[in-house]
Amino acid sequence: MCIQRNIYTDKLVAIVVEQATTKLMKKVYTSFLYNCKELIRKEKKLFFVLIFCFFVIHICFKLKKMLSESKNKAFIEFIKNSSKEEIIWMSGFLSGMISSYGNLKKLRKFKEKITLVYGTETGNAKNLAFSIVRKANNRNLQMRLISLDQYRLIDLKKENYFFIIISTHGEGNPPSSAKSFFDFIHQEKDLHLDNMKYSVLALGDRSYPFFCKAGEDVDKRLHEVGASRLIPLHKCDVSYEDKAEEWLKKIYNFFEKDKFKEKILKKNVEKKKIYGTILTNILLNDKERGSNKEIHHIEILIKNPEDADYKPGDSIGVLAENPSEEVKKIMNHFQGKKDDISGYSNFLKKTNIFNLSKEVLKKYSTLAKKDILHDRVWNLLDLLKNFPMKNRIQPKDLVEILDPIKPRLYSISSSPRVHDSEIHITVSRHKFQINGNIRYGYCSDFISKLKEGDILSFFIHKNYLFKLPESDKDIILIGPGTGIAPFRSFLYEREAIGATGRNWLFFGDQHFSSDFLYQTEIQNWKKNGVLHRVSLAFSRDQEEKIYVQNKIWENRKEFFAWIENGAYVYICGQKKPMSIDVENTIFRVIEESLGTSPEFFIRKMKESGRYLKDVY
Repeated sequence: MCIQRNIYTDKLVAIVVEQATTKLMKKVYTSFLYNCKELIRKEKKLFFVLIFCFFVIHICFKLKKMLSESKNKAFIEFIKNSSKEEIIWMSGFLSGMISSYGNLKKLRKFKEKITLVYGTETGNAKNLAFSIVRKANNRNLQMRLISLDQYRLIDLKKENYFFIIISTHGEGNPPSSAKSFFDFIHQEKDLHLDNMKYSVLALGDRSYPFFCKAGEDVDKRLHEVGASRLIPLHKCDVSYEDKAEEWLKKIYNFFEKDKFKEKILKKNVEKKKIYGTILTNILLNDKERGSNKEIHHIEILIKNPEDADYKPGDSIGVLAENPSEEVKKIMNHFQGKKDDISGYSNFLKKTNIFNLSKEVLKKYSTLAKKDILHDRVWNLLDLLKNFPMKNRIQPKDLVEILDPIKPRLYSISSSPRVHDSEIHITVSRHKFQINGNIRYGYCSDFISKLKEGDILSFFIHKNYLFKLPESDKDIILIGPGTGIAPFRSFLYEREAIGATGRNWLFFGDQHFSSDFLYQTEIQNWKKNGVLHRVSLAFSRDQEEKIYVQNKIWENRKEFFAWIENGAYVYICGQKKPMSIDVENTIFRVIEESLGTSPEFFIRKMKESGRYLKDVY
């Protein structure tokens, strides 16, 4: 029996070695197999395990993915020193991995070109486009991804499958990055796209009158010039994740060869809700010294530390809760009992009862059978007082016509390496007037009133673009006001990892004495060398207002030297007017330094990911 097994083993070893197509492969195969020969002869079952492992290695050779020589030696030594049980376990592990890959159905590959383009103003459309392409590629659906400001318009007639994600800006206009594309399809007289199959995903905000107008216009125009609408227009509100996932599933359904099982198709599109306890709520501005602002530093202790999976540049999404006093007044209007948990909960957590949209006013007007003028901003309680319907409608019915509370995003200002199990945010309590009365921002007011020990629920919003570069790269951070938030995270992170790249911070606000956010930390970073340069601009401390863009211009020679040598530029804060003024100044700096138009230089920076904005 022993002799038969020896002969049987030698033959099978020879079969494996014959699979080698190069001298190197033969050397590796022979060395490995004969080193394990004694193990094979003792355990026939073990031979088949090793044969399986070798055919895996053989496939790697064929695909030119073989291990380096040093790793091959380590692998062989590892197998030689492994027990029978360990080798069997490894074989089962590899077999399980391969079988799981084999059982997952893939979408069939299409010879026709599939293109996804995006037009973005704030980065949402771009983030979503990158996420969709990543998911599609995982399903073997290969898409070409390109920004509309880089898209060659002459390629339109060559497109087979054309998918567009576009936001709406201002008075129903396309974002600046999509303007050339938008103008071309509307102004080109001899445009025929008969071979194109397309679909549009439009991003917008339902509280604005021109909701998703740019997407509507693109969808309509492509249809007019002969393109076939593959999937109907999908219009997304601020919370766009569910609608976007629905759109993507319809794309899958079109391109799939066979129907996927429901458990494969079903995605967990909802953001994971995270619970945290308020550790600290500090007012960063000094009211006694005359500050006109109210900016809070909030520290949150995460209930389950593993939930704090974020990176510098990410945000948290917070759903505000309506003030209890206001909800009680509404419930009293309906003579609702205090233990009416269902109605109270819906009003408290799920529906927007302030600054009601025109759509809600129209629905309420229909129920009340009265005309409601749109000459003012209406809150729900005001509507109930002026147009009562207590005998005709119940709280649960009213909830159905109200808009849901929209999440508000706040940049994370902590570092996961430094602030273990914590998340910090920097929140400005927005103050304004409506109908002659002082009002506060829906979510910022809610957060500013949180007390130590209160529970806050939120979700992590990943920003795959606004991220730190390699640790040896220089960075320029431009963040006045609450725009400092992600840069506090950046600097803590760079300090923790010992980054060798230089850091230059531009920060500004109204007054040095009362509005210098994170003053002690910034001064310490400058003192210990984490910050190589700090440029400050406090606009109200002198007769002539000075802003961060003035400081950029003042230091324009060194600023250009940094970006010419590869520095990354980050801008965070209010979109208008700050980010526009800053960008115009950077254009001026480049134009003066080069003596030519700055557009090409900026475009190259954007293409290489060195010019990034997170503005609101």
